[in-house]
Amino acid sequence: MTGSTGSLAPSPPAPGRRGERPRRPAGAGRTLVLALAGTGLLVLAGLWSLTVGATGMPPDRVAGALWAAAGSADRGLVLGVRLPRIVLAALVGASLAVAGLLAQTLTRNPLASAQTFGINAGAAVAIVATTIAFGAGGVAATVAAFAGAGVVGVVMWALSAATAIGTVGLALAGMSLQILLSALVQAILVMNNSTQDIVFWLAGSVTGAQWPDVTLLLPFTLTGCAVAAVAHRGFGLLALDSATGEALGQNTRRVAGGAALLVVTLAGASVAVAGPIGFVGLIVPHIARALVGGDFGRRLVLCVVGGALLLVVADLLARLVAFPGETPAGVITAVVGAPAFLFLALRSKTR
Repeated sequence: MTGSTGSLAPSPPAPGRRGERPRRPAGAGRTLVLALAGTGLLVLAGLWSLTVGATGMPPDRVAGALWAAAGSADRGLVLGVRLPRIVLAALVGASLAVAGLLAQTLTRNPLASAQTFGINAGAAVAIVATTIAFGAGGVAATVAAFAGAGVVGVVMWALSAATAIGTVGLALAGMSLQILLSALVQAILVMNNSTQDIVFWLAGSVTGAQWPDVTLLLPFTLTGCAVAAVAHRGFGLLALDSATGEALGQNTRRVAGGAALLVVTLAGASVAVAGPIGFVGLIVPHIARALVGGDFGRRLVLCVVGGALLLVVADLLARLVAFPGETPAGVITAVVGAPAFLFLALRSKTR
């Protein structure tokens, strides 16, 4: 009996912070339930958004507009003005959230996103300069956005790989670059007496969205999300160190290059149609991690739904806070995201 007591003794707790319970991985069923719930909230937010505007439309009038004859004012307002705005907000939100997830995984930095690393600002500088110099728009603006985002993305990726400045230091370097590029944009606008429309766009907004904007962004969003889903196992291994990934048979450099290309593509295309909307890519991946754990594939699903939901709700609030006027949706995301960034930075510094 005395010899058996040792075998019956409880094993010591796993190392970790006092009082912290080990996090159990969330199952696929929970992810599905959360994704369906988020989709339902997204639909409800979209339907509510159809009723909000300078011209108030109760739900029954919105429903009637969907079946009204072609050419009617209500049908044109709902299908030609408000619906493309909602769809574009959902696409931009999903794109930025997935880009943020990829950036955080690629750099192993919880503070990484297209904004905190200056990628949005790089795209904005390129678009503004191209628009003022050549009056370009549409596809040309998108190409310029890719170029600007790509240059900044390469700089930040090289900085994260070549130095050991730490999580907070890298984020501060990215924010410094963001501030510098934003100041450059403001200087360009002042010197060229730019219109208020460009200033409004720079705050990040889907106001005035049209179906051509949706058509422009849709292929990039679908392709980026599809590639991330197909390669989710490889991208998930990027969260480990390079030696571990290579030991598991992964070409780490190729996968990392693909992830960086997706970040630039998703962020650049989003900035081209909606301006540099910030903090969506920072907040949503952390919410997804809190809900379903660290599995990349499950977080990806929630990032697509959560990013779309966040920006649709932000755009809805942007129309309500100064009704009948409008506030850029980027202002709403900044009000929520700035405190979140400070909290994450302090927590990373403490760790």
